[in-house]
Formats: sequence, structure tokens, C-alpha cells
Amino acid sequence: MRHLRVPSAQTAHWIQRCKEHGWYAIGFGVQSLDGDRLIPLVNSAPSRNDAVWQGFPVLEREATEKRIQHWTAHLEPSLQQEYAEEFPQSFEILGDVLLVKIPEAMQTVATEIAEAMLKRYPNVRIVCHDEGVTGEFRVRNLNPIHSRDSSLSTQTYVKEHGHRIEVDPSIAYYSARLSEQRKKTFESIQTFASEFNRPLRIVDAYAGVGPAMAYLYTDAKLTESVHVNDMNPETTPLLERNMERFENKRKSPGMFSISCLDARNLATECSELNGTSDVLLVNLPHDGITHLRDLTPLLNPNRALICGWTIQEKEASSAVGSKLARQFEAAGYAVQSNTIESVKGFSPSKSMYRYECVIESQTHR
Repeated sequence: MRHLRVPSAQTAHWIQRCKEHGWYAIGFGVQSLDGDRLIPLVNSAPSRNDAVWQGFPVLEREATEKRIQHWTAHLEPSLQQEYAEEFPQSFEILGDVLLVKIPEAMQTVATEIAEAMLKRYPNVRIVCHDEGVTGEFRVRNLNPIHSRDSSLSTQTYVKEHGHRIEVDPSIAYYSARLSEQRKKTFESIQTFASEFNRPLRIVDAYAGVGPAMAYLYTDAKLTESVHVNDMNPETTPLLERNMERFENKRKSPGMFSISCLDARNLATECSELNGTSDVLLVNLPHDGITHLRDLTPLLNPNRALICGWTIQEKEASSAVGSKLARQFEAAGYAVQSNTIESVKGFSPSKSMYRYECVIESQTHR
């Protein structure tokens, strides 16, 4: 491959100039030679005697491949220069689906952006513009931009700590960023289970596609039976397939059931669950606390653990604890212990809190 030999001090200048004219061979490294630098050139770059090189020599040398660290390196130099300050700074990869928010000013070059991302990430099949969460079920509004195989499906598989989960971000909410939170919940439930001489019964009232069950239901020593619910009807087929997959990973058979209900109606529509749940998961950050009074009939009156997340005004954790206690007390339950921690900032004025409460019915005290 041809390389332009320049003094070390002029390397940055000539790399930039070559990129601007489309002469730089992307994907290959700059080499050293006796204190000078060798810049890789594409075949269409000017000949070695061309005046554009200002007398610097162009020589043949075996190329060295360079791992491209950023997807923008796959864009045409003119686009790199024109939109240098506007490129999306973050994106999310779920399985073989890449989700990116493309600024309005760059919509006309969305296809070029997607193509560059596909070149940078060979395991990605499709790139989608993420227009944000929308609707009652908090589903992402996704606009497919470009696909490696012409398939526009956003159904894919993700891995969490060794577990394989089927997801489709266009029809059911799922966030990979919460995987550590799910693992924390699993560890807390393991600790809680040490107080029992049997596996636990669990209700996941807002299960989504069931990622929490990848940890909980696959552990036959930890769980005996689980009920998973989500009121989004399009989630149900994914949830069913995931639960069957988790069942197959158990060392001994378990029992699971699935419903598609407003969780506040579980106690009336699935009355066989009442009084049976040792653990209740409440992953509904915006409204979960206000639903607790309707969910408490599901709980084991002797002792139960509630694991949930809530978005509240930034305040002391004791204030969040007071709100939880009032809901439980109104339902006839007393809080034996609670753990409340701020997970992350949600907005300038609000934070996401994770809570764990051990409660018992006041009539069983």
C-alpha cells in the first residue's frame, strides 16, 4: 500500500488534509520510520509525483490494520467535517439491534450514519432511530433506518449475566441498563429466602418480557412458583417464550402462570394468588407506590418482601419510606424493615429510588 512520508510534527496536519480529500485509507494505521510518519493512502490518491504532496515522498509499504474505535471513522470525510459537533454521542445495542437518537439536523444523512455503524459493529443487524418512549406501555417509537439483511424486524435476543432473553423494543419495554438492578434484586431475594425452609412464591406484577425471572425462576432452590403479569398484550407472546426457556434451565420443574391485566386487578381477577406471595416485584417507577394498596392482598400475611422502584422528587430516603409506610398501613400491613437507595437522577428535580420493604399483616402480629 502507498504511504505518504511526513515529519512527525506534521502528522496531524497531513492526516486531516488527506481525510478532507478522501485520500486517507481508513482502517489502516499510521506507521513510524526513522522519526517520520507514514500515512496510509487509498488507491485513488494522487500519484507520488503530484505537487499536492509538496515534495514529501510517497512510498510502498506493507499496511498495518488499525482497529477503528469510533463509527464516525467510516463516514465520508466531508460528512465528518460538516457534522463534527452534531454526531450522536450515545446509543444502545440490544442483541443485534442498535438504537440511536439522530439529531433533527442530521436526518438527511441518517442512512449514511446507519451504514457507518453497521461497518463498525459487525454483530449489529439493524440500526433504528429511537424517537423516545411513548404511550401507556412505555414502548420505544423506533424507525428502522438501515438493515444488513433487509429485515426490518426488531425482535432479538440479549444476554444478561449468562441468561438469554428474547426482546423486541418496538413492542415491549426493556432496558439493558437495569440489568445490575435486577441482579441486586436477585441477591436480596436470596438473602430473604434464607429465613424460609422452602422455595419462594413470587409475583412480578409488571414483568415486561420477564428479565427478572431469568435470575429468579431459573433457580429451582430459590423459587417454587411464580406469577408474571404485564398489561401490554403484545408482551405476552415474548413473556411466554421466555418463561418456557427459563423453565428448561431449572434443575427441577417449577410452576409459572401468566396474565395480561392491569396489576391493580390481580387480586380480584386472580384471587387464587391472594395471600400466597412471599415476594412482590413492583417495577412501575411512575405510579407503583399508588398501586401498593391494591397489590397487598396478594402477599403472604406472615411475612413478605416487596422490591420496587419509584421516581420521586429529590428528597431524603426517609421521605420515600414514609410514603411507602402510609400505603402499607392503609392496607393493614406494618413495615418490619426497609432499605431505600437513590439509584440515579431522573431529571433535575427528580430521582429514581430503589426500595425493599419487609412487611407483615397487622392482624398476624
